Amino acid sequence: MDNMTDEQLIDRVRQGHSDAYRVLVERHKNYIYTVVYRMVGHKETAEDLTQEVFVKLFRSLVHFRGEAKFTTWLYRMTTNLVTDFRRSQKRKPYEALLDKMKSWFTDSRDQPEEMAIRKDDQERMQALLAELPDKYRLIMYLFHYKQLSYQEMSQATGLPVKTLETRLYRGKAMLKEKWLEVNSHDAQTTGRPSAHAIPK
Repeated sequence: MDNMTDEQLIDRVRQGHSDAYRVLVERHKNYIYTVVYRMVGHKETAEDLTQEVFVKLFRSLVHFRGEAKFTTWLYRMTTNLVTDFRRSQKRKPYEALLDKMKSWFTDSRDQPEEMAIRKDDQERMQALLAELPDKYRLIMYLFHYKQLSYQEMSQATGLPVKTLETRLYRGKAMLKEKWLEVNSHDAQTTGRPSAHAIPK
């Protein structure tokens, strides 16, 4: 399969062969990461956007007609995605995910201080999320931010659904543990309960 052309691999992906998609990703991921990194200049952002490119690619292969070389088509898709990202920096890529995760670990009742700590919560959560091993961070990003189904994630990553379920569960548990550690430290430092503590 490694000797197949891009077009042959695409045909096999359309026929439901997930191995062909993995070969396609492996063949082009370094090139796409380099393109993205040169545009954004930030390692973690480049990694996230590269993954987003390949998620979009998986969903868009049906539209590839071969009128241009696949690499040209993929490059255009990549630059368009990064350009859109840069235009929408006010809507940070993790914002929706951070809001969702914050609701797991914080009291969602409306309180006067809630608005004041919202930005701080997002920054904390983003930092903690970045500390997770890639295999957990990626699955949480795809499931909660990109809202892919388990089947879609399985097709896009080549991982069994059971593995994805396990990684999602463990990733959430690890993030919660980190959240507790950080806010417990804050409480000890200030001598008062953290405003970000998980409610009982």
